[in-house]
Amino acid sequence: MEDKKIKVLMCCLGPETHNRGIIVVSTILKEEGMEVVYMGNTTGENALKAATEEDVQIIGVSSLSGAHLRTGKHLLELAKQQGIDQTISFVIGGVIPPNDVKILKDMGFYDVCVSGTKRDELVTVMKNAANTIK
Repeated sequence: MEDKKIKVLMCCLGPETHNRGIIVVSTILKEEGMEVVYMGNTTGENALKAATEEDVQIIGVSSLSGAHLRTGKHLLELAKQQGIDQTISFVIGGVIPPNDVKILKDMGFYDVCVSGTKRDELVTVMKNAANTIK
């Protein structure tokens, strides 16, 4: 039996103005055989709606603006309210201060990929995240 292809929705939440990182990460995931739904800037509500419609296993959030705690918390709270917090894995990356990594994981993010995360580590994180969903 063939494994189900990993499908990831990539987005930026809120007023992000830089997109180079999310484009690079999306390209890496595509090169590794994952299907990527690229939303760019969006709201938590729209990201969850698209993730449900597209039947993704992972939502990947890129954050460079410093609003990762606020926007991340909002996204995860919405997912819990909608009852999809256990059926989709959430990964966040970007410019994340080291002290915020544990906070984000405690919030419910499967993992946090800080700036400088190597390609192999990123791919492993995403594969592992996909394997944790029910």
